[in-house]
Amino acid sequence: MCDRACSVAPCHSWFAAMSTPVLFLHGLGETPQAWNGVINEFESIDALTPTVVDQPSGTPWSLHERTDELAASLNDPVDVVGLSLGAVMGLDLAIRHPHMVRSLFLSAPQARPPKVLMRIQSVLIRVLPERLVCPPQISKQQLLEILRQISAIDFEPELGNITVPTTIACGSKDRANLPAARTISQQIPPARLIVVPDAGHQWHQSMPTEFAHELKTHRDNI
Repeated sequence: MCDRACSVAPCHSWFAAMSTPVLFLHGLGETPQAWNGVINEFESIDALTPTVVDQPSGTPWSLHERTDELAASLNDPVDVVGLSLGAVMGLDLAIRHPHMVRSLFLSAPQARPPKVLMRIQSVLIRVLPERLVCPPQISKQQLLEILRQISAIDFEPELGNITVPTTIACGSKDRANLPAARTISQQIPPARLIVVPDAGHQWHQSMPTEFAHELKTHRDNI
């Protein structure tokens, strides 16, 4: 009897992981293609890869509006995978649209960004040429507005309301985001923290095999 019971649970977990879509949310300055290396590590995966900043040039961008658009585009709950800005959107999605989130796998998230760091980034963007600091199809004005909105968020009071299985990850070399990753993992009740040795901020691109391995482990444990 025990052998039969033990064999059923992993199969159910595997089937659920295979059938649940994965929403990949990229970071600022990236495109959805940043996830290609990770996605290619899976034999079969229903990958959703929207553009995080999806606004016509000159149109104000809104974090909450973009998150609402993503939630409205989903038919069923998804496993959310996000990095940096994408991780922030993942938190926003889980807080305001929890019925559409089965799990979270977030790398380098911020719940209350350091004001000094955000101010320095804004100053650099203002003084450097647009071609050096702006992602494709985003103006300097739009980029500054995105940073303004991110610097104003404070998700910390609501992190305790997130109840879905959660993995918070951060590269060991991503020192700017390590403190936030540790704090967020402590404030989300079911969360586990992964600090990836020798990994930087964009380890999904530089270490796609390792990223995919950790994502597979996360989904298998749901």
